[in-house]
Amino acid sequence: MATDYLKQSYFFFRSNFSNLLSIQLPFIAVLMLIQHTVIGGIEDGANLQNDLFLLTAMDLLFVPIYLGATIFYMQSIVDSQPISTLQAWAWGLQNWGRLFFTFLLSALAISMGLMLLVLPGLYIAVRLGLANQVCLLERKSPLEAMKMSWAGTADLFWTLAKGLAIIYGLLFIGELLVAPIVEGNMILGFVGSAILDFLNVFGAIFTFRIYRAWRDREPIDE
Repeated sequence: MATDYLKQSYFFFRSNFSNLLSIQLPFIAVLMLIQHTVIGGIEDGANLQNDLFLLTAMDLLFVPIYLGATIFYMQSIVDSQPISTLQAWAWGLQNWGRLFFTFLLSALAISMGLMLLVLPGLYIAVRLGLANQVCLLERKSPLEAMKMSWAGTADLFWTLAKGLAIIYGLLFIGELLVAPIVEGNMILGFVGSAILDFLNVFGAIFTFRIYRAWRDREPIDE
């Protein structure tokens, strides 16, 4: 079943490529510029702690906006009422606070699991995988969204885990293959990083597809 959902996710990505790119690329490009600038400072050994804090803060600032915009866009396609890039951005900004705290609390829970052992952290990550969709599309508070995701993924765990493992495993391999090619070339490095960051949208699409299967009560047989 995970394979079927992956195929459907790829079809959605291919059919909506230009809109997904227009929603995410401006934010990714800004983050890449900041990261390349800050990384240059880190290599010089100056203000390491402040620079790492800045990178984390920028991620927390921008990611909830374009992730939220992407989720709203995907739902608009399901509803057969596609929204524009500007509308998606506007809705992402309007709901930034709720998604930010959902994003933050989920990250803290996952981090605690990873500090104990790797597997508990990965387990928590999968069980909270639907929290962002619940938070935005059902207008739930961060804690409510996390509780509903935990309950909703009880029967979906392996489907979600297998799909995400394939997606992020392939992205990791892609990063390993690209790294030697772009090494020492700032422009190629920037472009390669932006492409790989954008391809993370596959994770958002797949997770949204599982969310819809859960909410639409589709039979899932692994």
